[in-house]
Amino acid sequence: MIAPTGGDLRDADDEALRAAAVIGDREAFDVIVTRYGPVLYRYARRMLASEADVPDVVQDTFVAAWQQIAGFRGSSSLRTWLFAICYRKIADTHRLKRAKPVEDWVLEPLAGPDPSADPFAAASNAAFLAALEQALDELPVRQRAVWMMREIEQMTFPEIGEVLHLSSDAVRGHHVRAIKTLRVLLGRWQ
Repeated sequence: MIAPTGGDLRDADDEALRAAAVIGDREAFDVIVTRYGPVLYRYARRMLASEADVPDVVQDTFVAAWQQIAGFRGSSSLRTWLFAICYRKIADTHRLKRAKPVEDWVLEPLAGPDPSADPFAAASNAAFLAALEQALDELPVRQRAVWMMREIEQMTFPEIGEVLHLSSDAVRGHHVRAIKTLRVLLGRWQ
């Protein structure tokens, strides 16, 4: 556990923040919210049909986390635990709704050439992203969740398994099926 230096909790590791939050340190929990809020927002935004539901789901996730933090023993990472809560909140809200497309920047590579320099490349990228959005919307909810956590959030199969209460092998299976379906749906882009 790395304790914050000089009273700045932003540099504390997750375990130190969790331990401080357990004893009621709201500043530590604020750092947790600041650290994981954008990631959970991006995930919820992709998984929910209504953009209006996203802030509520993320807020409900953190309210539940604050209420349950004393029971969190750290058997998984704080990030995985928060994703599990968020997944349950999404499931509560989502049930039969279809997902809404995410902002294009979420699916774009982190670095690379400036697409605005080449109008053809920009148009091709936009068309591919639109096709990917449509293909993702056609995936079953669990496959879409696995694909998003693996490909966008870079979570490991065991972490995703903890979130979804599945074995790593089951997660791998969902991931493989999602990729096979996406390959078929995006066949013209190969």
